[in-house]
Amino acid sequence: MIRWRLAIAAILSIVLAVPMAAPVGLLASDPSAWRSWAEGSRLLALATNTLYLVAGSLLLSLPLGILVAVLLYRTDLPCRRVLRLAMVLTLFVPLPLFASGWQTVLGSGGWLPIPAWSGFASVWTPWGQGIGSAIWIHAAAALPWVVLLAGRGLLWIERELEEDALTQMPASQVLLRVCLPRAGVALALAAAWVALQAATEITVTDVMQVRTFAEEVYTQIVGGPELEEGIARATAATLPFVLLSAFVVVVLVRGWERRAPASRSADASTLDGPPLFLLGRWRWPLSLGIALLTAILVASPLGSLIWRAGWTGTPPTWSASTVGRYFLLASKPPDGQILRDSLLLAVAAGVVASTLAMVACWAARESFWLRYGVLILMATAWAMPGPLIGLGLKSTIDWLLNLTEWRWLARALYHGPSVLPLLWVDIIRFFPFAVALLWPAMQRIPSERIDAARVDGATPFRELSRVIWPSVRTVFARASLAVAVLSLGELSAGKIVATPGMPSYATDIFTQMHYGVTNELAARCLLLLLLAMVGGTGIVVLGSLARRRG
Repeated sequence: MIRWRLAIAAILSIVLAVPMAAPVGLLASDPSAWRSWAEGSRLLALATNTLYLVAGSLLLSLPLGILVAVLLYRTDLPCRRVLRLAMVLTLFVPLPLFASGWQTVLGSGGWLPIPAWSGFASVWTPWGQGIGSAIWIHAAAALPWVVLLAGRGLLWIERELEEDALTQMPASQVLLRVCLPRAGVALALAAAWVALQAATEITVTDVMQVRTFAEEVYTQIVGGPELEEGIARATAATLPFVLLSAFVVVVLVRGWERRAPASRSADASTLDGPPLFLLGRWRWPLSLGIALLTAILVASPLGSLIWRAGWTGTPPTWSASTVGRYFLLASKPPDGQILRDSLLLAVAAGVVASTLAMVACWAARESFWLRYGVLILMATAWAMPGPLIGLGLKSTIDWLLNLTEWRWLARALYHGPSVLPLLWVDIIRFFPFAVALLWPAMQRIPSERIDAARVDGATPFRELSRVIWPSVRTVFARASLAVAVLSLGELSAGKIVATPGMPSYATDIFTQMHYGVTNELAARCLLLLLLAMVGGTGIVVLGSLARRRG
């Protein structure tokens, strides 16, 4: 097992640690980059904007998401399984699509424009600008993730603990004093998920002119004549934020381990779940309210994209034939080929990142040094702004090519066209999300089951394939799905390392977003959304069938 752990540690170091450490190495070689902190007022403004964005996103998404999770996972709400499925499907809306969809609803030229959406932007600007609209989009995109993560945490509470509490206090008090505190670390994980996604992404903040620490990476690069100098300055400006965020993530994970419930199956939903709370006469009104909320999350941007794709003429009118024409154009080469490649890339990123996370969590289960190594890698990758990860990978690729001078490697990683750099950067960026889902499942596997396999002479590979895999395969599918969805909308790091002739679909959409939501952009968003929804529905249905057969 020691050799397995060393091999896994070597793979994690090459794939994850080296690209993330590259910016720090450049900073160490150029101490003058710390002079970027002399611009105190500008950095304070960046910190303020980042804090406002994170706090606003949490304030809108966290309380509502927890409430919806309680209703969908822990009550006798009518149609709760259908509503859970509908809420899960909203996860398949990549962030650029959320931005484009809500712009066509509330932005200038939208069908329900509001002045607050555009802030202080001029009337002629193609996009609303300001912190308010950025917060709204991040909160809308984060809400389904909060519901999913909080719901899983609420399902993992010991049944006997709740049944004992129900004999001593009313159901409402059990929910407030037992269920929510017992699921507190899962709720904290959901909050960290929302906060770090908002703080490290530039998809929304770039087009809405909100300057955050993630945006600072580009600012520092543009401000200097050399790429290495720009990376060093960007690292100096963002390193304290990264270290603080990574420390918080490690503390959360360690807190979960200390308060984790007793071991049980990794997929609690397949067993007799905890008792349901009765809603009484509020059952149907609350069910209709959640249905309306889901419709707002999906139908509003979806309907607005359909409406915008059919705009034609002066004065503008809507035409179904216009929608069909632009939809067909978006599905033909080269756009259709880029979309196909992006979908395959997302699936590959989900499987590879989840496989790496599963093996790492398994190897770290009984190893103190590897456990903390995986946690530090996870926390650092999660807290690093996307552009900084992209720049670190680009520096790593340059170093590899200078070291080897292999033509085939240069073609695969630099000259292209190749999907390998995009796949690599997706694995780095979303490895933490796969670990966040698989780590609790791995820790909840009973030690007796593993010890019994070892007594019977099981090799590490057989232990992994016959004991670990059957226990976590459902969670593995969820982790793969989460990474694939996030990869579809990733562009803050991918646009830096993409090879010529192989841009991601999200990058193409992002480029068009700077000119407003045109017919072509709306049609391309609709096509991506349709394919993502179909694929997501298929995965959810197959997962349900697998659980029933299991």
